[in-house]
Amino acid sequence: MSVDHRYQHLTPWLLICALALGPVPGRGADSAFDVPPINLSASKFLPKSVLSGEGYTIEDQVSSDGVQNTYNVETTYGTFMVTGTEELLARLQEIEATRVLRELEESEEFKTAAKSAVTGLVDTGKALIEEPGATTKAAAKGVGRWMRNIGQSIKTDDPHQDNALKTAAGYDAVKRRYAIDLGVDPYTDFEPFQLSLTEVSKAAAAGGMVTSFAISLGTDGSLAGVAVDAARLAKMKNMLKDNPPVGLARMNLQKLIDIGIAEYQAEALLKNYNYTPMEMTLICEALLQMGDIRGREIFVAFATSAPDRQVAHFVRHYAEMLADYITRVESGNIVGVQGAAWLLSDSKTMVGMFPIDYLAWTPGLSDTLEGVSKKSAGFGSRSKKILLTGLFSPRARTALEKRGWELSEKAVLVGPTY
Repeated sequence: MSVDHRYQHLTPWLLICALALGPVPGRGADSAFDVPPINLSASKFLPKSVLSGEGYTIEDQVSSDGVQNTYNVETTYGTFMVTGTEELLARLQEIEATRVLRELEESEEFKTAAKSAVTGLVDTGKALIEEPGATTKAAAKGVGRWMRNIGQSIKTDDPHQDNALKTAAGYDAVKRRYAIDLGVDPYTDFEPFQLSLTEVSKAAAAGGMVTSFAISLGTDGSLAGVAVDAARLAKMKNMLKDNPPVGLARMNLQKLIDIGIAEYQAEALLKNYNYTPMEMTLICEALLQMGDIRGREIFVAFATSAPDRQVAHFVRHYAEMLADYITRVESGNIVGVQGAAWLLSDSKTMVGMFPIDYLAWTPGLSDTLEGVSKKSAGFGSRSKKILLTGLFSPRARTALEKRGWELSEKAVLVGPTY
């Protein structure tokens, strides 16, 4: 089966994502199929309460490629295009967090502390040059892991790891604490947030700020108000605050080995820097929470091949959906089918759950799910089910139900999302 060459850069495990985007070459458009891009309304996918807010407005018209929506967001900081509903919700959290930080930057406390920050960081940098050994020992006094973190920050190829000066000054730890308290990934690529976070963290790292950062954004500390277990949320937040990227990597490697992933395979996943350290930690935690099941190495292999940030975002949510279904609905084993990770449940139901916004009915999807049905029968499956965080197109719903699929829309993602 041939695939539209426009999408060959996507990895095969994305299932529907690689094949549902458009007609297969040579077959042409057909009135029985959807033809992306498809124009939709943002209000179909988002609660009215988030369509606009302080500092932003979401355009009502969105474009779907048959899998994910692309939203246009007008903000105080410019216009942004965001692909994927989960990532849009994360961006809205970042916009609100940026607003809070900028308000703090206008305070007298910050302005006074900022002057100390300049002097403090300059002095630390000078000392590192003149007496690097003595300075790093002093900076890490009482916290032996800081020495390991500083050494790692010099030699690592991880783009998320702060350099030695920032590590020694404690600046990286402050950034993590502030970002997590604001419900934002500390390693987000949203530039307005990172700029404000940098300035505030410099002031705080210099010891000049005492403001408590117990700030409520109306989300209970989680992304867009997603409901999560309080104890689990607290555990994850503390883990992300207390550990720099190198520390998280060590913990994640051990988690993967403990669940039976070969060390070489685990290291390959951890070296994929398309994931932020937070995303990687959430993926590893999701795999751990699946319990004593078979096939997690299949998911690890798929996750390792993520070629870019957009796919990495998808995989992170994919892992959380899978873990939540296994722990809250029904367990089973992960199986590889048509290049994707599916769950063969204990009741012999073939279950696919995906963070997809709008699933269009295309020749590629038709062929893919025909292959899934055949493989499912080979596993002895008695039924088959697809759950989406978003919606099925009317054509997709009709065609899939006719072929015996049980469908569920707007499945709630209840993993430890921030």
